[in-house]
Order: sequence, then structure tokens, then C-alpha cells
Amino acid sequence: MKRTLYSLLFAGVVAAQAQPARLTLEDLLSEGGGRGGRGGAALTPDGKYFAGTANGQVALTPVEGGSAVPFTSTPGQKSELSWSCDGKKLAYVSQGAIWVVSQGSSQALRLSEGKAGPGDPRGATDHAPRWNPNGKWILYQSGRSGQNELYVVSDDGKVTNRIAAGEIYEGADHLGDAVSSDRFNPEPAWSPDGTRISYTERSRKFFSGKLKVIQFDQATGLAKGTPAVLYTAKNDRGGAWAVNTAAWAPDSKTLAVVLQDSGWDKVWLIPSSGGRPRQLTFGESEDENPVYSPDGRSIAIVSNRDHPEERHIWIVPLDGSAPRRLTNLATGIESGPVWSADGKTVYFHFTTPLNAGGLYVAKLDGSEPARPYGTLESSKFERAGVSAPDVIHFQSKDGVQVAGILNRPLGFQRGTRYPAVIWAHGGPEGQDTVGFSSWPLFLAQEGYLVLRPNFRGSTGYGERFRNLNVEDSGGGEIDDIGAAVKYLIDQGLADPKRIAIGGGSHGGTVVANAVTKLPTLFAAGLELYGVVDRALFLQYTNRNSKIRWETKMGGPPERKPAVYRKANILPDVGRIQTPLLILHGEQDPQVPPQESQQFVEALKREGKTFSYFTYPGEGHGFTQREHRLDAWRRQLEFLQKYLGGPTEPTSSAGGAAREE
Repeated sequence: MKRTLYSLLFAGVVAAQAQPARLTLEDLLSEGGGRGGRGGAALTPDGKYFAGTANGQVALTPVEGGSAVPFTSTPGQKSELSWSCDGKKLAYVSQGAIWVVSQGSSQALRLSEGKAGPGDPRGATDHAPRWNPNGKWILYQSGRSGQNELYVVSDDGKVTNRIAAGEIYEGADHLGDAVSSDRFNPEPAWSPDGTRISYTERSRKFFSGKLKVIQFDQATGLAKGTPAVLYTAKNDRGGAWAVNTAAWAPDSKTLAVVLQDSGWDKVWLIPSSGGRPRQLTFGESEDENPVYSPDGRSIAIVSNRDHPEERHIWIVPLDGSAPRRLTNLATGIESGPVWSADGKTVYFHFTTPLNAGGLYVAKLDGSEPARPYGTLESSKFERAGVSAPDVIHFQSKDGVQVAGILNRPLGFQRGTRYPAVIWAHGGPEGQDTVGFSSWPLFLAQEGYLVLRPNFRGSTGYGERFRNLNVEDSGGGEIDDIGAAVKYLIDQGLADPKRIAIGGGSHGGTVVANAVTKLPTLFAAGLELYGVVDRALFLQYTNRNSKIRWETKMGGPPERKPAVYRKANILPDVGRIQTPLLILHGEQDPQVPPQESQQFVEALKREGKTFSYFTYPGEGHGFTQREHRLDAWRRQLEFLQKYLGGPTEPTSSAGGAAREE
């Protein structure tokens, strides 16, 4: 009898061990953390250590492997690390200010006041420190005046100078702002010889940007002369594209810049003294983030030239020979290439569809396969048995080809129709890729089929596709959503009566439009901080966002009434049949909370079914731990209520107005 009891107990233990551990919502907070968060680590100038942040402190990890050594011990979270040229000092951002700490010192020196200026709080303080290659001066951006301007500060904090404040353009105050200039998003970079600063100036008139270079006096820390304009970008019809940070060649004679002159993001070379740009990369793909090798003979880029929904690092020789891919890593997203000091190695971040990944290393000569830097833990999603997503393609109503990322539910069986969630990305110039995304994976674990369509307006497919939504917000993109639902049904994957739609930011906008214009398709909607009336949005959003969306809409509301009417669902709320969960941060600077407030008032008047919750102290999205958990929990419970479990349908809700 004892032997039988022991056998039963042992069998129970083995069975329990054989069951994969399921992730909880709390697991989502940590999944993707740890070493996976080292993608922004700063390599020391001598190439021996990476500086990274953990638990509010900076620590150094040897490149050759070994334990991390604490570098700071001061209070406050730290970010945006930047080494001095000799590697003896580290600048960083904390509490909205620029700080510097020396090796061997436990005391950090605060270099800037860090007082927040008016306007968008996301750029209202001091940020993005960059050491002059010759030391002493630290370049940084500041929103203290209500605009994003360039400053330098000496490493002892005794001298601070404003370097660039932007030109004054006729009509700069078109938006009614009491400002003297129209600068934002300067994206600065030092020349390697430390004598010049490149930056992009954007304005209403030149919204895609002017690339400028200004001389810098290293003795006084002051700008010299008038900035030279190297390139003026043709304004993008959709208001989304702009000149980004230029990469300086090691000899300071050339800048590598991503331009869309060919209809695709490609790398061009511009002489730093002025002259016509020369195209370096070609083809129908997006090339991004150029970084010169130390010898100046090659440039590392991040490109989707293999697969539109992937990103890999390519090495582009400047002698005209063919680019080649750096690694043979499997499906995933490579990003943030950093050259070693000797130019023989490239460090980068790599994520897979199931793992948030971490820092990887690859030899330029291919003598060793690319590998993780240190030990990389397996993902909890892998251990839970969740499968990697697939890239699928379908045709929209007007013939436009659309790609999407499809996550199949845990234990997927062909021939079974599952509850499904269409998840719409933000932007709208975002793109869902095969990189790590924890929420769709979690929903797949819970038994849901998840399709993330890259509807028109998405990036990654060239300028034409990205601008198909210009003057058509709430139009063709919603046809693409309808086509995504049709694909799932036609393929025998989704239960037609149990399909939900969700998304945040512009994804929330898509949700609001979809449940209004396709009222019979969805059993539930998760509308997170989206826009329901674009004209109302323009009244309350930040300055940059207003200019961008007026561009995308073809002008202000009085000039394009029909375009704005299409993007306003409030008069049509009576058509909605879908129960809605609406979530919004109370201090959102991007999509004003008035959007959800007006939406909720209209839903009440029409007697619709909805739940509405706001989060104090939150901006565009939710960052506080308890708020993130609460938002996930509410979304999951809402789906379970209106879609049911993996195979058992649930009854639909009644139509009475309800606010929880």
C-alpha cells in the first residue's frame, strides 16, 4: 500500500513538472528585462567595458565577460549614458538634469538645473548628453524654453552656453504660441575633431528638416558664425518623415544621412563643407541607423532588405563593393550596432519572436558565428510552449497588399476556430515585426488568436505605402482591418462571433473607427488612449503633433472639412454595437484626455455598453507598475467576458449603458 501511495505521489510530481509554467501578468513586467535591457549600453572608449543601468545605478561589465562592477552609488534613476573621450568620466541624465561622475568617485556633480519648461513634458527637461571628442564640453538638448534647443555645459558645471535656438520664420506663430522661433528635434552630433556640431532644424515651413552644421569654439564653448545648411529635405506629405541624426566620418569630412529621395529610406553621403548628396545604398527596402567603422571604410546599417518585417545589420563598404549581412542569425530584429575600437567586432542588440534577447557580438571577418554577449536566459514564453508568430499576407478591398504578424494560440489545432484579437499598432507609422512583443504572446498563451496587421500608413514598406492614409484617416486603413478579419475567417482560424479589436494611441484610433464603421464585426473593443475626433485633437495636443497631423490631413479643419468629418466618429456613435473598454492617462500630452471624455459622453447618450478608466499621473501610455498591471488585467477580463475561453463561446452583452 505504501509503495502504491509513493508511486502515485511520484507520478503526480512528474506530471506537475512536465506541465510548462504559465506566465502571469506580473511576469510581463520582468519578461524582457535583465540583460535583454542592455541594448542601450555604452561602450567605454578603450573598448573594455559596457556601462549599463540596473536598480537605479550604473555598473560596468567587462567586454570579455565577468561580473558587473558598480560605478555609481547616488540616488535617482539614471539613463542616456555618455563617456568622456578618455573614459574617466561618465555623463548621464537623472531627475531631468545632466550629471557627471568620475571613476573612483562616489560623488556625482549636477551640471544643469533640469527645471521643466512649458509644452510637451517628454522633452521639457535636459536630456541626451554628448561629450565633445576632445573633452571638457558636454552637448545636450533642453526644453526649458518650451522648445528643444541645444546647449553645452563644461564638465565642472561653471559655464553653460546656448548653441542653437532656431531661426525665426515668417508665420512661426501660426499656432498662436508666444515663441520667438520654431525649433524642435535637433538630433545633434559632434564632428570627430570636436570643432563642429550637426543638427536638424524642423519647423512648420520645413517640417522634414534642414540639416545644419555650426562651428564650435572649444576654448569658449560658444558657437561661431552662422550655421551652414547642408541639406533641406522636401516636406513629407504625411508629416512623418524627417532627417534624423547624421553620422560623421572619422575624418570629419563627410556625413552619412538617411534620406527618402528615392521613395525609400536610403543612406546618402553629404560633404561636411557642403555639396550634393551621393546615394550609397539602393533598392526597395528601408536602411537606417548608419554608423561608420573606425577606419572610415565601411558603414554599418540596420535594414529590412531580407524581409520587410525583420531587421538585420549590413556592412556597406564605401569602395562601391556589394553590402553584406553581418550575421546569419535566425528570424528577429537586430539593432543599435556599435563598432569596437579596432573595427574588428560589432556589438548589437538582438530580439527573437519569443525572446527579448540582449546584447550580441559578431566578428567582422566572420571567423566566429554571432553569439550572445554573456549568458542569455531562455524566455518564459518559450518554456510555456507558446509558438513563434508567422508573417501572413492578404489583400484589402481596393487591392492593396497588406502584411501582418499572426500569433497562434497555445495548443493550436487545425480545424478549430478560436477567439481572435485584431491588435492595431500606433503611429500610424509604426510597424509590427517579428521582434519580441509580450502582450500578443501572453494573449496567445491565454488561448487567443492574435493578428497584428500592418495597415496602410505603416512604415517599412516605402514612402508610397506609408502615405496611403494621407487625407484618409479612418478610411482605407479601416478597410484593411476588415480585410484582416476576413482573412482569419476565410482561413478557418477565427470564430466569426468571437473577434475583438484592440490597440493604443493610433491603434486606439483604429479601434474607435473600426467599431463605428464595421459595427457587426467585433464582439469586444479595447480602445486605449486613441483619437475619436481629429479636429478636437488639434485643439489640445502638443505643438509638434498638431503640425504633423495638419500636414497628414491636408490642412486645418476649415480647409478640409470632409477629411476631418471622416476622422470624427462622435456623430456616428449610435452605430456602435461593440462593448468597449476605454483606458486613458490623465496627463497625456500626445492624445489629450478630452478625446476619451467626449467619446464616453457620446456613448452614454446613445446607451452603449462600455467601461471607462483613467490613470492619474500617466501620460501617453502607462508606465507605473500598478497601472500597467491594472490595465492588462482589465483588458484580459474584458476579453474573457465577451469572447469566452479558447473553444467555448460566451453570450454577448446586453445594450444597456454601463460605466464601471
